[in-house]
Amino acid sequence: MAITFKNVTHVYQPGGPLEYEGLTNVSFEIPDGCFTAIIGQTGSGKSTLVQHINALLKPTSGTIKIGERIITSETKNKHLKPLRQQVGMVFQLPEQQLFAETVLDDISFGPQNFGMTQQQAQKTAYQMLDLVRLPASVASKSPFDLSGGQMRRVAIAGVLASQPTVLILDEPTAGLDPQGHQELMDLFYQLNQQGTTIILISHQMEDVARYAQQVLVMDQAHLIRDDQPQAIFNDRAFLQAHNLLEPESTQFARQLAQKGFKFNKLPITEEQLAQQLIPQLGGHYG
Repeated sequence: MAITFKNVTHVYQPGGPLEYEGLTNVSFEIPDGCFTAIIGQTGSGKSTLVQHINALLKPTSGTIKIGERIITSETKNKHLKPLRQQVGMVFQLPEQQLFAETVLDDISFGPQNFGMTQQQAQKTAYQMLDLVRLPASVASKSPFDLSGGQMRRVAIAGVLASQPTVLILDEPTAGLDPQGHQELMDLFYQLNQQGTTIILISHQMEDVARYAQQVLVMDQAHLIRDDQPQAIFNDRAFLQAHNLLEPESTQFARQLAQKGFKFNKLPITEEQLAQQLIPQLGGHYG
């Protein structure tokens, strides 16, 4: 599903002494099936933005279009259940979303809430366990008896069990070891290749550079840039002005350039770095 924001503003605590804008006149479009990353400093409006996509928050002004559904300040919650099935959200520390007595009950809760029979929901739950690389034997266990990494996977499986067409990920790999991080990012990439629209909030610029096709940059409740990763990460002045880091591959390439290596454009991923560097070292890439 394509996602369009048009002049969206969200005001927290309107009319009160602590009133402030979480979003200010934000407009953009995410194409259907895109892998989009949202970056920016803490407090810039990233989480506020994505919570509008499944209508956990509604705009104070402006309009949001998700597929064919329009969301405004007047939209009633009772009309939003179909949208929330289509738009899944994995919060920061998703293991805090767990609540059921067993892993099976936790994963199958969402599908049953959206109309699946218990038998169908449990079959889906086992499929999701396999998808997130957990053994079927954990289904009967309490999710709170699992390791932190396993709990994270159970929470993600619970979101995926409702088979969303849009998946929002708010720092989904925070705190995981490198292997767990890579396995989950590979899963999200696989889902995107199968047609799921992925929206990733991340401070990991390597992930943004490697996976994203579109990058939205937030700063103080404003959308200040909507561009491709290559253009953003090759714009050093822009990154410095907004306190954003370059990917490690780009930083390394800059150091190499000072030592005489040539780059027709600064690489932003390890693959791009190797492609340009290996021939200069007398080797062959690929």
